[in-house]
Amino acid sequence: MNCICRTTLCFVLMLSSTVWGQWRRQMFSGKGGRTDVPTPHSLRYFTDDPFLRDDGGDFCLTCNPSDAVNVVATSELHPVGILHGFPVIEILYRFRDKQDPGPAPVKWKSILVKTGPDRYIEIWHLQAFFTNVPLKPSWIEHVGTEPVLATMDTDGGNGGGCWEEYWWFDASGPHELDFSAVASAIAKRIPAGAHFQTGCYALHLDQQMIQSWVQAKNAECHSCGGLGTVSAKFRLRRWRAEPLSVEYVAESQ
Repeated sequence: MNCICRTTLCFVLMLSSTVWGQWRRQMFSGKGGRTDVPTPHSLRYFTDDPFLRDDGGDFCLTCNPSDAVNVVATSELHPVGILHGFPVIEILYRFRDKQDPGPAPVKWKSILVKTGPDRYIEIWHLQAFFTNVPLKPSWIEHVGTEPVLATMDTDGGNGGGCWEEYWWFDASGPHELDFSAVASAIAKRIPAGAHFQTGCYALHLDQQMIQSWVQAKNAECHSCGGLGTVSAKFRLRRWRAEPLSVEYVAESQ
């Protein structure tokens, strides 16, 4: 997860171009998830032809004819805010059948950070075309006194899963929030090998708290094998979440 900034934009634009090579992009599509090192592009690269940005083969662009000939694609640009001098914008993509005049749901999401005049780096690329749940806009959440760029969309399943990420910014750019120390503290307080969640429904950034159902490691279904609940309070120190307290309450038998 990522970082938050307090310098002026002019200072940010003077940073060496080697800084951008340290940034990570997370991509999710029908091919699964992966990370890579993004490079800057103009805004038109992200908006002019959404089909060229298809990572998951949603429209079988190599087919003859391509499914894209029957689809109308639109892109919407939304400013999200400025974090430590870096303007952040989001592009939401909608797709509809040419024969369907109704409004189309948001199925793709791209989060961009501006690094110079008409230069943008993509840090998040989500294609959720295979679900029925429309994607929602990202936002800036204040965690204590720290502003954090946040995105979270349910995956549409019954297991409480989602696509999510959170970034804290400084002069070097975005840093993904790191909850590993909190996860380790939780693991020490619950039965050995039990499952718990640190993100999605369990993460409450505004309260600086993680609240998760604890499930036996050999549970046979999403709702089976409940052992209890765990609550962990934390605070952010830069991009790292530091555990303050952990409370585990076992289910009564």
